[in-house]
Amino acid sequence: MAGRRVVVEAPSRLHFGIVDPFKKQGRRFISAGVAIDYPRTRVVVEPCRDLEVVGCRASEVYEKINVLRTIYGDLRGRVIIEACTPRHVGLGSTTQLLLAASTGLLYANNIHVDVVEVARSLGLGKISGVGTYVFIHGGFIVDTGVYGENYFPKLMTRLEIPREWAFIIITPRGEGLDEKRESEVFSSGFETPRDLPWRASYTLFTRLIPAIIDRDFQEFSHALRELQEVVGEMFSVFQGGVFSVESAKYIDLLTRMGIVGVGQSSWGPTVYGVVESMEKALVLEAKLRELVDQDALIHTTSPRNKGAVVTIEAP
Repeated sequence: MAGRRVVVEAPSRLHFGIVDPFKKQGRRFISAGVAIDYPRTRVVVEPCRDLEVVGCRASEVYEKINVLRTIYGDLRGRVIIEACTPRHVGLGSTTQLLLAASTGLLYANNIHVDVVEVARSLGLGKISGVGTYVFIHGGFIVDTGVYGENYFPKLMTRLEIPREWAFIIITPRGEGLDEKRESEVFSSGFETPRDLPWRASYTLFTRLIPAIIDRDFQEFSHALRELQEVVGEMFSVFQGGVFSVESAKYIDLLTRMGIVGVGQSSWGPTVYGVVESMEKALVLEAKLRELVDQDALIHTTSPRNKGAVVTIEAP
């Protein structure tokens, strides 16, 4: 029976885009994104004579992490999912939830945790490693993409985002593509115009990353918008435009509020806008609350420059 109580709190992530999602040779799926403070995933693992999972998405999590018992032995513990992020809205909820539950369970059983190996065992990272490295490190992440069969994306770049910057997050009603539909898109054989991956790469590596290093908010904002538009154009056939229909409405709203750095996270419908200070962001959020649909969720959060926090309590 696991003898330690373990608490894991993990961030969410915003996905900034994929450089070359449809390439058939060479390196594919180089991805970028950032950790945000809220919403968070919180998992508690308590001593138990067997493996149990309770709370949101319990049956799904049990099925996934039960695979770890074939690798690490007879894992035991009561996994309590106290808080989780809505799935398929663009905030990376599945990766954070599975890694939080797995990490807590392994620590509770006194087993060293290699998060990348755990992610690989869970079948994560087939397209993007951003969520895994956000869980480990926080901050701004670029991964190495996918290069051949059974290749888990490696960490290419990890930078700290200026803490004073803030993200306004709007999540409209609805969901983006699930894993099955996403897999169909990436295996569709679609040919994107050759110039788009080049433009995405140029924007990411010569504008966005230097702007973060230089703490240049204006350049970061313009580069983020440009990257989002280029990546969105590559996916426009599948989502009805540069942004999905529901996301586009709120991208336009954020832009009309004077926010330059805006984007759609992953398949949406979550959208975000980056603002140079929390104070200004909160003022804009108050105005936006009067304009968004009643069933849309809106909040303001800081970038998060640390990964998941694991607290181990003695038996």
